[in-house]
Amino acid sequence: MRVLITEDNQQLAEFIQQAIAQDGHAADIAITAAQNTQLMQSWQYDALVLDLGLPDKDGLEVIREIRKQQNTLPILILTARGSVDDRIKGLDLGADDYLNKPFAIDELKARLRALLRRPSSYTANLLTHNNVSLDTKARRVTVCGENLTMGKTEVAILEYLIRNAGLTVGKDALYDAIYAMGFEVTDNAIQVAVHRIRKKLESSNAQTTINTLRGIGYILT
Repeated sequence: MRVLITEDNQQLAEFIQQAIAQDGHAADIAITAAQNTQLMQSWQYDALVLDLGLPDKDGLEVIREIRKQQNTLPILILTARGSVDDRIKGLDLGADDYLNKPFAIDELKARLRALLRRPSSYTANLLTHNNVSLDTKARRVTVCGENLTMGKTEVAILEYLIRNAGLTVGKDALYDAIYAMGFEVTDNAIQVAVHRIRKKLESSNAQTTINTLRGIGYILT
């Protein structure tokens, strides 16, 4: 999961970013509406955490512009505004949920997980593919109910591949999804991690395989 946090309070934005990273996901920060637009044009995000009180443009207008482009990106509003009308207006413009400031970070993460559920493969916090299950909250992988030990990066890669099962996923797409912008990794980090995941799945008799399409990417079958 890659999340865009658009919040003009740098300290709060970094706090949210760190909390999301602890769950194995990537997050970028925009301080203004202009930066929000620039990042959304440069990257593909799975969710947007949006403060309404931005310095250069009202967050409600940001929502309006996103939805005018027929962009269905899940949007979670953060607001210190006490007016119920503002919250209603945000939801009517196309936001998916809202959270009042101050808020509990665990609630924010739970609301993000709820926005990202996919009915076809997601039940509660569980992603499944064949006999492999991934608990997106506990960051735990099991095969036929037996725990499979994986590192944070391995779990994040496997989650992305399960969410895109049957589709070819390029190495660049994995980098974009897993690592926040500016995060330094070695050139073969994805390749090494995928190799480890494949070996662990094979040793646990998983009915799920990661196939490498040389020069193209990976596909989970």
